[in-house]
Amino acid sequence: MAFIFHQSAETFRVEEIPLFPPCGRGDHLYFTVQKRDISTPHFLNVIRKAARLSEEEIGCAGYKDRDATTIQAISIPAKAERAAAKAIESLGARILSSALHTHKLRTGKLAGNRFVANLTGGGPHDAAALQSASTLAEEVGMANAFGPQRFADGSSIEQGRLLFLGRRSTGPFRKARFAISVFQAFIFNKVLAERKLQGFYPGPLDGDLMKKHETGGEFIASASDPQIPSRLASLEISPTGPMPGKKMAWPQGDALAFELNILKSLDISKERTEMTKVAGTRRFLRVPTGKIQIFQESPADVRLTFTLPPGSYATVLLEELGVKLSISERPSRHPSEESR
Repeated sequence: MAFIFHQSAETFRVEEIPLFPPCGRGDHLYFTVQKRDISTPHFLNVIRKAARLSEEEIGCAGYKDRDATTIQAISIPAKAERAAAKAIESLGARILSSALHTHKLRTGKLAGNRFVANLTGGGPHDAAALQSASTLAEEVGMANAFGPQRFADGSSIEQGRLLFLGRRSTGPFRKARFAISVFQAFIFNKVLAERKLQGFYPGPLDGDLMKKHETGGEFIASASDPQIPSRLASLEISPTGPMPGKKMAWPQGDALAFELNILKSLDISKERTEMTKVAGTRRFLRVPTGKIQIFQESPADVRLTFTLPPGSYATVLLEELGVKLSISERPSRHPSEESR
């Protein structure tokens, strides 16, 4: 397939789908903002300095890519409204709406993200190939890997490993937290890649910790359970992979042995993960894509629109569809510049 995704604010749009509406009262002000060519960490840092806030006082549901037009919600103390609004305006961003709420916006508290991606360079038969690949992705889901942008600053993996093991001081709150999450993402991707390589994707492996897509319910699966294959095939359930930490739930049986073997290759034991200060969690190894719509803009150009769950990467889906990626490598202001 010849389609290429040249990522920019003109070709890529991301819009958060809120998990809940602000209730209209409280000490926290939610801004829904539209911005271009501005990463979320830099955006929040400018607001924080202008309004003289601590990192902990500002909230967002997720980081959005710098090389895009993005719409997302942030929260600030209501008392900082004027200074924050002025800082947002200074960055060329727009406040689309504002409302009060009783608590700060927390990471991960969104229903998903809507994406629009413009592709170029297609040939006579590429639109049909893209449609075929999209139909397949709708049927079987996509591997829920972290995109390469997550690891753009290569030093973050080692920094995160040292922080995870408690061998380095934490430093700035958001930067330290993100470095640890980069290391967790590295482990998760390693588990996912190895499962693919050994033919255990999407599964099941005996002892897999399965999760229901609709309700989030978790259970340990037995490979001998006759219902598991059909539930996997219908995208009702998917196995999970590790984002290690002291509170993370573990699989059992063969799945546990598989994950522990990969952790051992990184000199990390199960006991050591339970000693870290990081909470940890499980992440779907696979997620449904929903409907992927394709609009033919010209013989060589198409526009894709699709929705993904929180934390899933548009660029990962595009690669699975066979699209070539062209993402700028300009220096980051912060190691958490990412596309998702």
